[in-house]
Amino acid sequence: MSEAERGTDVPGVTRPLTSRQRQAAARREEILKTALGLFAAQGFDATSTKQIAREVGIAEGLVFHYFPTKAGLLAAVLEARLEGGRAFRSVLRPLLEEASDRPAAEVLGAVASGWLATLRRDEEIVVVLFTTAQTNPEVWEAWQGLIREGTELLTGYLAARVEAGELREDLPLETAATMFVSSLMVFFLTRRHLPEPQWREQGEAHARELVSVWLDGARA
Repeated sequence: MSEAERGTDVPGVTRPLTSRQRQAAARREEILKTALGLFAAQGFDATSTKQIAREVGIAEGLVFHYFPTKAGLLAAVLEARLEGGRAFRSVLRPLLEEASDRPAAEVLGAVASGWLATLRRDEEIVVVLFTTAQTNPEVWEAWQGLIREGTELLTGYLAARVEAGELREDLPLETAATMFVSSLMVFFLTRRHLPEPQWREQGEAHARELVSVWLDGARA
């Protein structure tokens, strides 16, 4: 019998999950999904692990089997949702890293529209992250990391446009990028309750006006 047949790990070979492993993965995902819904509906601090367990239909101890602390559970929710292909970085990074030779009006318009669309799509987790960050230092750092990544990507693009002569040489890059990103976050937080047609209409208008006003002070 070969090593693979005996169950020994073989480099480059991915084994199928056992039924028990599939069940554990499904249970973990169910806990994450339930926790996110409760955190979004009533806040992180007001949600207990006992309530999460009750909603899932398991003993509270099983929650701690998968997640040692409630903060660890929130961290896992953030990681699963923000790293799962729907993250801001999945919108911003490809756009900005490949756009250094494209004009600012075009790129910033795409950034604004894309980021607002991502915020809207991931509203639950963004709201949980923002509200919990006000009282939880660990979550605050995660929130700041998210904003920091966006502003760093935008700063790099703006630097390329300064070098190309499109934007003024004395443009304070980090401040300019932070102001741009902050405006999008404020719009989302103050307008997120709008019905979809109004959100779309006002979001498109905000993106256009933001780029126009921003460029008035940034062009060479």
